[in-house]
Amino acid sequence: MKCPNCNAEVKKGSLYCDKCLTEIPWVKEFNSVETLMEKKKMEEPGEHLSNIRRRYSLLGMPIRKRHIRKLISGKRKGVVFCAFFLLISMLVYRQLNTFSALYQRGDRAYTNGDYETALILTEKALDKKPNHLRANLLRAKILEAEGDFSSAILVLKPVLKKHPDSAAAYKMMLRLLHHEGQTAEIKKLLAACRNQDILDECSEYISHAPTSSLASGTYTTAQQVELFSEGETIYYTLDGSKPTEKSLVYSGPVTLVEGTTVLKAMSVNGKGISSLVMTWEYILVYGVPDPPKIYPEDGNYNKGTKIELEVPDGCVAYYAFDEEPTVNSTKYQNPISMPVGYHEFYAILEAANGEVSEVAYREYYLEY
Repeated sequence: MKCPNCNAEVKKGSLYCDKCLTEIPWVKEFNSVETLMEKKKMEEPGEHLSNIRRRYSLLGMPIRKRHIRKLISGKRKGVVFCAFFLLISMLVYRQLNTFSALYQRGDRAYTNGDYETALILTEKALDKKPNHLRANLLRAKILEAEGDFSSAILVLKPVLKKHPDSAAAYKMMLRLLHHEGQTAEIKKLLAACRNQDILDECSEYISHAPTSSLASGTYTTAQQVELFSEGETIYYTLDGSKPTEKSLVYSGPVTLVEGTTVLKAMSVNGKGISSLVMTWEYILVYGVPDPPKIYPEDGNYNKGTKIELEVPDGCVAYYAFDEEPTVNSTKYQNPISMPVGYHEFYAILEAANGEVSEVAYREYYLEY
């Protein structure tokens, strides 16, 4: 500092100027901008050199340049290590949350019986790949293991649409439907499948319709019918009604009776799934048939009256006016218009065995 009177230099701490003995007015030093910047540097991670020296002096250690370099180097290494650790953590997190990692962890949790964790991980994997086949199948398996069969079925329905050639998806769906007793849905699903390899793999759910040893038709001799199915139970009826599991159980050949028999049968496999219902119609005719019944009775009639014949199954009717018919006469097929005037109407029946009935007869008079 300089003397305010003579401008001579004054030693720091002196109360009077050595030259002119003028009193020196010492004042408190204020913080300058430079001072504040220095203090800021001391507060930063890379401490100022003076702070480093002060720390070492307080510890009673000699100050050497290598100590200072070591401390500064340590700080830098710490920053680098933190950055490296953060980078590795991010990479590990990303790796653990890829589709493959989530799916594998979910599969492992399912194998270990931890279904709750398995479902969470699998659903996270499906968020990344919603249509992935194995992940959807795993989700359905987890739901099945938890006893939520209806939800598992809902998961598999869109899977089958997107992956119609997946035998694994079909087999799982069929297993779930069978557990829920939805046999109609099983038959519907298999009927829509066009992949023979899948049908072969799922054959245990397919019930094959029975077959008959005798084709439908008219017979003139005693007949027996045998039914066949691939080791499955056969239920049948003889009156044309639809068979159920309360109907007759086939155990041997069925003997036909004279007349018309409508045989219906179905098979039921070991899983309780029924087949299509098969139908056969048999007409059995023995001996000479009775004369045909003719309508209307004898009498006088107006224009437009029709003549009708009652023809039993297995027989054919023939007719003629004013003469007896033969098997070469006009074959009866539809009601016949009555001719004008007086006429005699004759008709016969021919059975399947070739036997011909007696002649039936009526007298008609039709007014013009």
